[in-house]
Amino acid sequence: MTNRRRALPQSFLDSARALEQSYLETDDPVRQSGFGGGAKRWRAEREPILDAVEHDGDILDIGCANGHLLECLVSWGRERGLNLTPHGLDLGPRLIDLARLRHPNFAENFHVGNAWDWRPPRRYRYVYMLYDCVPEAYLAECFGRLLAVFIEPGGRLIVGAYGPKTRGVPPFDIAAFIRDAGLTVAGTSGDADPPVAAAFAWVDA
Repeated sequence: MTNRRRALPQSFLDSARALEQSYLETDDPVRQSGFGGGAKRWRAEREPILDAVEHDGDILDIGCANGHLLECLVSWGRERGLNLTPHGLDLGPRLIDLARLRHPNFAENFHVGNAWDWRPPRRYRYVYMLYDCVPEAYLAECFGRLLAVFIEPGGRLIVGAYGPKTRGVPPFDIAAFIRDAGLTVAGTSGDADPPVAAAFAWVDA
């Protein structure tokens, strides 16, 4: 990782930070998470993240927004007999404030920052991120950093991608990207209803 210290493009950071204001224009927790397809699709397109979660443990959501996805994953995981402890990271400080309010018993687990240069205070069993949390040209290097610094031995990096279901555009082929980056895909999942709008792939540390 010879170039790990290079900065993310300012234009990318500006665009990412602008999402915070757009998310906060509504009180709907799903829309505050950047999704406008309703509760049924929200679950159908996000619960498959848990297909990568086989044991109890801490889960860090990179780009956690208001913490609603983590709240759902903890609840859905409980239905599967899993006990997950939520941790979150987001560029938006006001979104992190909301996440802390949503998870008052775990408020100290939520941090402002990004996957590229944030230094985690500890390692996690599971780390979830969307592939576009960094520019695509930085993605393979970011995976290497997450596996080396964020994830505990035996843990798992879970990467997701979404495509607009109403337009039938498939999500980014994250599994192929991971393989092209020289990493081994340990598993994949996605939503079951065509056209597929969500795809997930994971790598073991």
